Amino acid sequence: MTTSACTYDVAVVGGGPGGSTTAGFLARAGLRVALFEREPFPRMRVGESLLPAMLPLLGRLGARDAVAAAGFQVKYGASFHDQESGLGHTFYFAEGKPWPPHAYEVPRAEFDAILLDHARKQGVQVHQPATVESVVFDDAGVTLTARQDDAVITTRAAFLVDASGRESFLASRVGRRRRIPNLGKVALFAHFRGALRAPGREEGNIRIYIFEDGWFWYIPFAGDVTSVGCVLHARTVRGRESSVEELYTEMIQRCRGVAERLAGAERVTPVHPVANFSYVNDPIAGDRFLCVGDTLGFIDPIFSGGVFISMQSAELAAQHIERAFREQRFEKARFASYERGVRRGMAPFFRMIHKYYEPAFMELFLSPSDRFGALDAVLGVLAGGFFNRMPWRTRLSLSILFALARVNVWVRRRAGRPVGSRLEW
Repeated sequence: MTTSACTYDVAVVGGGPGGSTTAGFLARAGLRVALFEREPFPRMRVGESLLPAMLPLLGRLGARDAVAAAGFQVKYGASFHDQESGLGHTFYFAEGKPWPPHAYEVPRAEFDAILLDHARKQGVQVHQPATVESVVFDDAGVTLTARQDDAVITTRAAFLVDASGRESFLASRVGRRRRIPNLGKVALFAHFRGALRAPGREEGNIRIYIFEDGWFWYIPFAGDVTSVGCVLHARTVRGRESSVEELYTEMIQRCRGVAERLAGAERVTPVHPVANFSYVNDPIAGDRFLCVGDTLGFIDPIFSGGVFISMQSAELAAQHIERAFREQRFEKARFASYERGVRRGMAPFFRMIHKYYEPAFMELFLSPSDRFGALDAVLGVLAGGFFNRMPWRTRLSLSILFALARVNVWVRRRAGRPVGSRLEW
């Protein structure tokens, strides 16, 4: 087969945090990068609460000053409240770690635009809005066809990064999506003006309100806008004929903590639905391609891991792609360590999410003790500190915590209290 010379080293499909971060790192390494984003910005997305471990990453990307200058709401911790048990606790990010004891609450419309603009400044050729219609791989590279302003663009690159998010461009064509059992949820979210704020240092904390039908996030932005989202158990939605707005309003009224904080507030956006919350895709690597961000998979956002995982996987992908170009090796086997790395990085979030829905674990989680280093281990997971490596002491601490939760299952069962996971709801 005769193929044309590659105009670019790497083509990136998708301009969200995963795509912009991958493209930015690769351009800073001296590679020629083209990025294709189908939507005009600004746009709304879930994933508005960042994690502290993202700030050092933003520094390595060269974008930390731009994010800091945007004036986003500072976040020092996360508050959890369980309506059924009445338990609640605020976790503050720990001092003295490789990451700072704070993060930001960000309207994604602004945050994503900052990252994409930063990629442009690194030399990335951005096509937006441009819809990728096809990719064809051959031994020498990939031919990408996109449509922009009624014109067809054909681009040759040596390598492809799929950062298309939940659209999962490659998985929907050459791979498969596997839903994670019992984590298939539905989310409804909107922005409000005039919602109640906590005073002082706690103003920026994300608040999680757990109630019978699911849970709410409550994210205060700088100024007077708050993001309020409800993640619903499948049984709550199944068979309902009410509109999205009606269902959302009904859930707010059922969750006392949220209803009280929204009394007198004004909704300033439509209600946005997001369905089928948790899945993993396969393959995530192949000859001359890698997947990053939500194209790898998507998990329940209870611990705000979505944007963090997107950007961490993007940095890891960029490192592997740089080495591939140095070695001129682009076969799938070359990226086996990338696959292991991202699966290992996502694992603590998956495990904590599964445990979160178990009443026996939640009881311990909301009455934390630092015996055996458990609290420090939980704070490290909540901060996103263990994507690349989890120290053995932290693994041991979490194992002890999970073992205590299993003992609590027995104690609750003996007392006639509920032990079934809310995932089954």
